[in-house]
Amino acid sequence: MTAQVGSAGRRLSLVTVDQILSSLSNIAALIWVAHAFDPVDFGRFSLVVMVYTVAQVVFRSLISTTALVHPEDADTRPGAILASTVVLGVASGVLCVAAGFALVAADSALGGPIVVFGLAVPFLVLHDVGRYLAISRQRPGGAVTLDALWFVLLAVGLVGTQQLGLDSLTWLIAAWTGSGVIASLWVFAQCGAPTAGGLAWLRERWDFSWRSMVGGLAASGTALVTASLMALFSSPIAVAAFRAATLLGAPSTAVQLAVGTAAAADIARERDDPRAVWRHVRRAILIATVVAVVNLVVLVFLPDVIGHALLGEAWDIVEPLMLALSLKVLLMAAQSGLRASLIGTHRIQAAMVTDVVAIVLVGACMVVGAAWGDAEGALWAMAVGTGVSTVCWWIAVIWKGRGPLPELPAAPATDERGEHDEQDEPPVPVKVAPGRHRA
Repeated sequence: MTAQVGSAGRRLSLVTVDQILSSLSNIAALIWVAHAFDPVDFGRFSLVVMVYTVAQVVFRSLISTTALVHPEDADTRPGAILASTVVLGVASGVLCVAAGFALVAADSALGGPIVVFGLAVPFLVLHDVGRYLAISRQRPGGAVTLDALWFVLLAVGLVGTQQLGLDSLTWLIAAWTGSGVIASLWVFAQCGAPTAGGLAWLRERWDFSWRSMVGGLAASGTALVTASLMALFSSPIAVAAFRAATLLGAPSTAVQLAVGTAAAADIARERDDPRAVWRHVRRAILIATVVAVVNLVVLVFLPDVIGHALLGEAWDIVEPLMLALSLKVLLMAAQSGLRASLIGTHRIQAAMVTDVVAIVLVGACMVVGAAWGDAEGALWAMAVGTGVSTVCWWIAVIWKGRGPLPELPAAPATDERGEHDEQDEPPVPVKVAPGRHRA
């Protein structure tokens, strides 16, 4: 037992390092733009990052989370998972490139950056799915390698564009995405090449994937809508201050995402042991809470000299928001591991409904708060909404945890290369004795 706990702790540490590295690539690019470009270009780059975030949410929901809680697929059929990723990635890239050329035709300054981003999308989502495959296969060191590669190559790319005098936003997007494209090729070294079959794997797991996608899109879609509504009710400076403040909370939220991801992967492998499930949930909450408390102390008492070094003149309008942001992060820590316990035990319907309810509550609070008190009002209202959403997650976990585990379809038979045999019989559900297991 001690060895298992120690192994789980090492995996969690590596997943945490990976999530921090993953967020650092985007944060480093944002900070670079904030210092090297004018506010208009910073806003344009933020929009491109927002598009990437939405694409990332879709692929994480459809493919990464599904692979995470179906470790038998990640272990034996990584090529089938990558095949689905490549097909959807290419389709997404074509849509982005078409949108970019439409913007170019409309003489928009965003046209070139969106075209460059669209060309890189298939590789960027492949990189992200590769990270989650490594975590699902209990090899988080592979995820760390992928993100470390991107971060190092990004540093080289940013310095290179500066030295060559390539100071346009399009070239910066090329450096940011190009480094991710090169890093993504290492996924094939870790998982092998995509197998034939295209979207076959995704079709097999669609019953889980579409519910996961609804929950994910509810979060990202609501974030886009509420950010737009906030722009209507608040000044541009308030919107910029809000975004800068949430940027400072990114390291803590990265840790929360890490513990949730690690917990979901472990719970999926031990879903029939309720004590193990709750052990993973308690550990996730404890770690996230400790980090959130440290985050509160650091941000609330952050010296002005460091604040100005990070955000320049924007620090003066961001500094009053630190307490509200820190409390919001602390309240989010209280729900770490709860979603993981639902999706890890394949109670995806409950997770989807709770996702939608929680994010609508938080989004509504944010808009009302922005209308009432600009960025500071939005963050305080978000803290209140986050507290209510935490209660929703606890109710969902306690309520759904009383019933038996859902029936889990057996993994499709594989040949000696780990590929699906198309002539095998359809998967047969594995029956679970009613009332025997509790989450």
